[in-house]
Amino acid sequence: MSCIELPRPSNLLAVNPLCGKPKEGDISYQLLLGTSASSVDSDAFSTYTSQKGSSEPQEVTLNFYTEDGKQQKLVVEENLRVLDLCQLLALKFNVARSHTWTLAEQLTSLGIERSLEDHEDILQVYASWGNQKEPENENKFIFKQDFCKYEFFRTPQQFFPLSMLDLGSVPMDCLSESPDLAKFVTLQNILSSGEKSPVVQSLLWCKEPGKDTWKRLFFRIEGTTLCVSSATFPSKDGKQQFWPFRDLMEYEIYTPVETAGNTNPTSYTFCLKNSICPEESPKNLLWFCCESDKHRQCWIVALRLAKYGRKIRENYKEVQSRHMDSPLGSADSRMSTSVDSLLSDYTPMKPRVAMDFTGSQSRIVEDPKEAKAIAAAEGHTWKRRLPCCRAPGGSSQQNLSSSPTARPAMEFGVHAIQPWFYSGMSRDEATHLLTKYGTVDGVFLVRESRRNPGSFVLSYVYKNKIHHCQIFPVDEKDQLCYSLDNGRTKFYDLLQLVEFYQLNLGSLPTKLTHFLVHRPRSNGQVE
Repeated sequence: MSCIELPRPSNLLAVNPLCGKPKEGDISYQLLLGTSASSVDSDAFSTYTSQKGSSEPQEVTLNFYTEDGKQQKLVVEENLRVLDLCQLLALKFNVARSHTWTLAEQLTSLGIERSLEDHEDILQVYASWGNQKEPENENKFIFKQDFCKYEFFRTPQQFFPLSMLDLGSVPMDCLSESPDLAKFVTLQNILSSGEKSPVVQSLLWCKEPGKDTWKRLFFRIEGTTLCVSSATFPSKDGKQQFWPFRDLMEYEIYTPVETAGNTNPTSYTFCLKNSICPEESPKNLLWFCCESDKHRQCWIVALRLAKYGRKIRENYKEVQSRHMDSPLGSADSRMSTSVDSLLSDYTPMKPRVAMDFTGSQSRIVEDPKEAKAIAAAEGHTWKRRLPCCRAPGGSSQQNLSSSPTARPAMEFGVHAIQPWFYSGMSRDEATHLLTKYGTVDGVFLVRESRRNPGSFVLSYVYKNKIHHCQIFPVDEKDQLCYSLDNGRTKFYDLLQLVEFYQLNLGSLPTKLTHFLVHRPRSNGQVE
């Protein structure tokens, strides 16, 4: 039988003073100006820590990087949260606003990283690095998109396999004849309330600090404690014995920067790093291996919820409220976060009826001829509103690809300024980008088609595979339209098309959930 050393009781309960809660206060947008004469240099860690008792607010000049190597210097004041800093960095790096932007802490000497939570204090994280600021071992803050950060609130079925959940102590919501749906509804209610964290359990390979051997044991999260059992499978009678293994309040969750080597049981690894012990050494890391990437994703989300609990839910609500009025975030904010999204995955499509909203009160249109007339009138209204989307001279799809005057209309339409549109990108480049960053279903981008000039391609992720769907321009009398389903559903521009599929499945297997934000080049073009 495999054995693992259980931690001895310890009185080390004192919390690191550098890990306190951030104070409330207004954020100074003068930070956008960069460095200042009164700021402290980024290498002056001892100066910053020695002035913590001062009544004056402290400042540190820090470097922030993007994944493609771009760099910005920013003066960071005390009590600045990750959520507020990400908004500033979006302006500094000149990228579109999105709730998916996050800041990752990369510990170069250990080869690990983690996405910081939105409520964390930047300077407290920076102070926890100690003296790890040598050029060859420089820790970094990486500004990047993280689609998994809050997606589990919307679609928990993507993150929590039923085989890893223990919902036995939770009353089941009998809203459907499907047992799986009832379990997911119960899980959704647990996540929405924020009172407790879901109980996750499974077999994991574990390598303790200072050891080279891996042991496969059964782990379980209960409250804020990671527990372990000597059994190799869950007990059917629920009487399996567990022992406390680690207090998650004393640890942070990291993933390796690069793919794990051949010495690990699998390549799906993560680790726990003691946040109380400041020493950065590979010997202080507690490593785990999972059977699949989905299992690893589930464990990381469950560990975050166990450690931060209600705070993550509060962060999610604040992010939603901030992007409610944003043109770029409005489509995301309209997406349902309730049980309805789960029901739509398990129930057949309901019959639809035509509605007329032109009067003071909406009404159902029963006459098919009247419904068709209303649709035609609405179409003519859109034609007058969107003259920029008309093909010159009423050109059809055939003329569109051959006419030299049609090309500018395609390049400078409303889609050209959207953050999800990539001009000049090839199929291979889109596949590479989405493979690297498309961590959840529905991550997408729109690009021009090289095989069919004058048309576009919607590239998206579904079940860890990259799909490319042709968007053809179609001629609707004197109006240029776009369609994904051979003209059955037509849109007057790509923006309408994308917003429709963000809210509806239509002919796609998944809704469009998140877009990859392109970054401007110095010459004004996008990459």
